[in-house]
Amino acid sequence: MKIVQKKISQNNAFAILKIETLKVDEPLVFNVFIKKESDYVIIIEAGTLLTEDLLHKLQNQERLYVNKRDVNKSELTCESLKHYVKYNKNDPKATVNLLYKINKKIFSDYLGSQENKIDLSCVQALVKSIVFLIKDNNQYLKNTIEHFSNEYGLEFHSLHVSIYAVNLGDCLNLNDTQLLQLGTASLLHDVGIKKIDNAILIKESDLSKDETSKVRLHSNYSGDIAKANSITDPDVLLAILQHHENYDGSGYPKGLKEGEISDLASILSISEVFDALTSSRPYREKHSSFEALNIMLKEESMVNRFNKTFLKKFLRYFIA
Repeated sequence: MKIVQKKISQNNAFAILKIETLKVDEPLVFNVFIKKESDYVIIIEAGTLLTEDLLHKLQNQERLYVNKRDVNKSELTCESLKHYVKYNKNDPKATVNLLYKINKKIFSDYLGSQENKIDLSCVQALVKSIVFLIKDNNQYLKNTIEHFSNEYGLEFHSLHVSIYAVNLGDCLNLNDTQLLQLGTASLLHDVGIKKIDNAILIKESDLSKDETSKVRLHSNYSGDIAKANSITDPDVLLAILQHHENYDGSGYPKGLKEGEISDLASILSISEVFDALTSSRPYREKHSSFEALNIMLKEESMVNRFNKTFLKKFLRYFIA
């Protein structure tokens, strides 16, 4: 146990720590105190990895305390995510699991909302954490991708695309504001899928022309839902609306071509297709990263769809 003899005597500044909220194999995101006479003494500093042995020693203490301003950090929430990410940043598996947990809350709440409410403060906290992890370590995605879930539901796809897009945006030297715009658009680009009949979404055979037309409405639906949730940033909205537009004009909803599609939408498009190809679908097994990039670069139906400069940068990141 790391003992830090630091006396702090502000009695009204502390609250009792519920030890059951502590998680083994995760760094503590707050200082832990014990009381000695009239003083509070730090016995474990924030950032210390909580081992089984350390937890056992804490359980033998009569009472543990935490600073009142840190009470909300004792459990993973949208507000405390940044602290957990900071102290787990060198553990790719741990950080991606933290992102999954908060992302699950965002999409569970959204899918369960009859009014299609999205917790934008939680979205912002999640995207900021993604930006922090990628800017802190330019190898973050390479070290983390092996820990991605193979599930392709809305929740997982949206998070993966946001991570891929922010990573590509960082490789393209986008500034922090642009990365936040890109991450937000990527996380919300498919929320309109909620309005599509699930029987169509899980269909294993080819879609009919009518079914395809219905699926293609999701881009507009996503934009409408984003606006209804008070998203007014034109760059975010444009990226959401244009994420299925292709440089050769074969995309939707407007059949835009090169020069008419925003850069954020172009980055989002590459990231979205890459995640789709590298995840298992009802009608096929997933492709490896190399296979997916090869398809995007060479397959006749895709070769002219993307911003080639952005796609080559995406490729170079994986093979560098």
